[in-house]
Amino acid sequence: MTEQFVKNYALALFSLCCESDTLTDSYEQLKVINGVFDDNEEYAVLASLPTITKEEKLKMICEVFEGKVSDVVLNFMCVLTENGRLINFGEIFLEFKKLYFEHIGIVEVEVITTAQLSERLVQKLKDKLSKQLNKQVILDTKIDEKLLGGIVIKYDNKQIDGSLRRKLADIKSSIDSVIA
Repeated sequence: MTEQFVKNYALALFSLCCESDTLTDSYEQLKVINGVFDDNEEYAVLASLPTITKEEKLKMICEVFEGKVSDVVLNFMCVLTENGRLINFGEIFLEFKKLYFEHIGIVEVEVITTAQLSERLVQKLKDKLSKQLNKQVILDTKIDEKLLGGIVIKYDNKQIDGSLRRKLADIKSSIDSVIA
């Protein structure tokens, strides 16, 4: 469960970006920053250490990002730093990304199968989901051999489980309820 402060920061930034007409540029910049933090986790931890003063942390943020990101994004990074929330940047970015994708009509869909799908099947599935959801679909395909067969589709906190493992579990449950 996402903590409320994460949602609040993301929503505040999203609203500010919409008001200042910098939504797409800010998203792209935040995505790059998130990648930097993912590649250098120690940087976010360092910027959150209580032994480093807020002034030193702010100076560090400005030295790294000033002139490379918009004022909106830089100010947001400074607010996170001042409030000791830079360590939560990744979570806040994910919430911001959800808001952004919803705003522009994109849905991320995770597709799990037992084997790699062909490009033709991936495109067919993407087209079908896009039509059904009435949104642009970004597919993230994963392989899980434990499924035994079939497919699992996850999006927007929903799951469609058409896996053989799920069907076998349903059969077992039916048998157990008859025997009990």
